[in-house]
Amino acid sequence: MKNYEKSSFYKIFFGFFISASIFILLLGFLYFEQHRNLIIQKTAMNMHQYLLQIKETNFNYQQDGYSYTISNTKKVEKELPRKKGDKYFKAFSNKFIINIDAKIVDDEIETLKVFTIILQVFLIVIFSFISYILAKKSLKPMVDTISHLDRFIGDLIHDLNTPITSILLNTRMLRKDINNEGLKKINRIENSANNISFLYENLEILLGQNAFQKIQLNIFSIINETISTYQNLYTNIKFNIEYDDKDICTNDIAITRILDNIISNACKYSIDENPYIKIICKNNQLIIQDNGKGIKYPKKVFERNYTENQSGYGIGMHIVYRLCNELGHSISIESKEHEGTKVIILF
Repeated sequence: MKNYEKSSFYKIFFGFFISASIFILLLGFLYFEQHRNLIIQKTAMNMHQYLLQIKETNFNYQQDGYSYTISNTKKVEKELPRKKGDKYFKAFSNKFIINIDAKIVDDEIETLKVFTIILQVFLIVIFSFISYILAKKSLKPMVDTISHLDRFIGDLIHDLNTPITSILLNTRMLRKDINNEGLKKINRIENSANNISFLYENLEILLGQNAFQKIQLNIFSIINETISTYQNLYTNIKFNIEYDDKDICTNDIAITRILDNIISNACKYSIDENPYIKIICKNNQLIIQDNGKGIKYPKKVFERNYTENQSGYGIGMHIVYRLCNELGHSISIESKEHEGTKVIILF
């Protein structure tokens, strides 16, 4: 089950389960209170029966747990028995107060309480299974639709790969036999093809079609290769690299995509005057800093489809965040508008 499926499943499941549980607990409480009152009323009837028996036997009748006293208490026949100390008592007419051992009544109430709790737990367990089934059934249409869409997009991006590769190979061959004016046009075609290829690779990751295994590697060559690509495209930007010669535990394909997306954003949103991108890879951390236009809401930048520019797709930094999570890397971003952006990755 994918993350979005788990999230939707848990929301539906807990929605059903919590609602049902609250309803069961409320019904259980009402059931307990009603039957507890019935026990008290039954106790009052037993007390009345005891009073009749002692009157009929001229006060010679005895019953375990029952006793009586004579008092000047006013007539309170309609009151229910009340507990005082280890006795329940009720005052009757003719100055009689009937007492009953509290243990007799309390044991019956405790039995009722245990039964109510067991019944509630049983019903909650039953409704947890019902909630699970309902959540699965509610989720199925969405999962089927998304799976169908994923398969369609997956087939589409795989079909795109062949013409993109063909375009790039042919443009490289054409470079050899073309004049300067034609070369500019070829460069534009190649840049457009590279952009499509870049989007294709991002979509592959977005669909979760790759499993990334971590290995020890030196990423300096990957950084250099990525920078070389963007130096050719953005000749006005100054690139600066600082690094130590230590291996880090990551994945070469994933770190390439991470670097590609971050540096691509830094280049796209660079300023016109003296733009620079600084890359520091030291002490098991990678820092990519620029003096570009900055981000208005940096906390939102990792959200899928979030973009502050209408020309963007809003998936690049979301993919960076996903890849870092999959690899167990920590990522944070600091940015202010018109001051630049700093992305920090801890390996």
